[in-house]
Amino acid sequence: MGLPLVGCTPEIEIVSLDPEIALLPEALEFGEVVAGEETGEAVLFIENTGAADLMITTIDFSGDDAAVFSLSPLGTATTTDAATTTDAATTTGGGLMVLERQTSAAVPIRFAPTEVRAYTAEVVVRSNDPLKPAEAIALSGVGRVPYAPDIEVTPLSLDFGDVGADESAERPFQVENVGDADLRIESVVQTGAGTFQLQRSISGITLPPGASDTVFVSFDPVQPEGDSGGVTIGSNDPDEPFVTVDLLANGGGDFPYPEAVIASCPRRVNIASPIVESFDGSGSNDPEARPLSYTWEIVRRPDAADPDGAPSSPDQPQTDIRIDAAGTWEITLQVANDLGVPSVPTSCVVEAVPIDDIYVELSWGGPTADFDLHLARDGADFFATPSDCSWCNSNPDWGVPGDPDDDPLLALDDDDGLGPEIITIHTPADGSYLVRVHHFDDGDDGTTTAFAQVFTQGTLAWSGSRPMGRNEVWDVGQINWPAGTFGVFNTDSWDAAGIRECR
Repeated sequence: MGLPLVGCTPEIEIVSLDPEIALLPEALEFGEVVAGEETGEAVLFIENTGAADLMITTIDFSGDDAAVFSLSPLGTATTTDAATTTDAATTTGGGLMVLERQTSAAVPIRFAPTEVRAYTAEVVVRSNDPLKPAEAIALSGVGRVPYAPDIEVTPLSLDFGDVGADESAERPFQVENVGDADLRIESVVQTGAGTFQLQRSISGITLPPGASDTVFVSFDPVQPEGDSGGVTIGSNDPDEPFVTVDLLANGGGDFPYPEAVIASCPRRVNIASPIVESFDGSGSNDPEARPLSYTWEIVRRPDAADPDGAPSSPDQPQTDIRIDAAGTWEITLQVANDLGVPSVPTSCVVEAVPIDDIYVELSWGGPTADFDLHLARDGADFFATPSDCSWCNSNPDWGVPGDPDDDPLLALDDDDGLGPEIITIHTPADGSYLVRVHHFDDGDDGTTTAFAQVFTQGTLAWSGSRPMGRNEVWDVGQINWPAGTFGVFNTDSWDAAGIRECR
């Protein structure tokens, strides 16, 4: 009996001759745009990956916020194939567009927010694709106030990879102001593993519009498990006051690190002359109760402060800091256990605010130069006693005789370079007070820049600087009381002509 014949039919590949739509990217983010004044734009790519012409019948927007998104004229769309830009896409009346097979079109979409808030919507593309007749992607953007800072931090995550015990690694992140007003970095707080170290702090800096700063973070492992942490940057960005950069190394982990604690941080101190503040880190701890070492640092101080000032006991649980200038101070404490495992630094930010109604500060750039601060009543002559308060007339009796509250006081005199010098009046009598700066001796510094600041009722009224040569006098300006205003003089410096002491 013969076997039946079985025929073998070859596989037949069925090729669809239909169009096929694809939208790129998966979502369009417009970022921040000034509400009511500016328009943002992003590009939607429509691709025909099929084997027949793709006809776009409509492109419209859906969602509660659809009205702020719009389509640019379709005639501006460009199309591409694998190698060249062509005119393969054609447009017809009613907003229709035809894409030949294996071509794509770039379609600009506009975002015009009207209010200060976040917006979301979808763009919906309808076509003759039989399987996806309506394809959509998400749209998002933020309307912001005009003339505001806008922080942008990139990247938002730093992965150090695998780093051996005897190795170290370094990674950067960038902080940029993409707004149209000055961006103030008000705080930089590190959390997690203390094996990540910021090479410098940007706390307190100001970035004008378009400016940026780069921060490097290093990683030095002290244990075989992975480490993780973060750096949180606080700023005056109105809708994004805090941004965090995540830190990861050796796969990450939650190894228990020591904790640095500063007890009772004095957020504000009143100053009339240099004061000493005490800081206590004895509450710091190690998860295994191991002994700790201590490192105190001054990481931010006012420009007028003595740059050589340092903690009195930088390696002890308690320390003292001499606060000798008005403005923002930042003190940090980092601890490490006896195995070398560190904590992240913890910080205490202190605002030193003048308590006297008139407070004038002087500092300068030269380490060997000697500058002198003068405050003259009612425009009195240079070095005229008793109406010019200076190093040789440090506390004259002005106003009501015998009443110290209306008398000027040279609260700090510096003759060994850099400053600061301070003159104060607790409760000034009505009148005018002329601020002068005298370059008494240039030492080895030659022409040196003087920096002056004037505070009235605890608020900075004016600050400025001027390069000065030996024996030159700078008439800075006049404090008007009781108005508390400061009028700046725009006159040139003048030669003291040998007048170098009180007359």
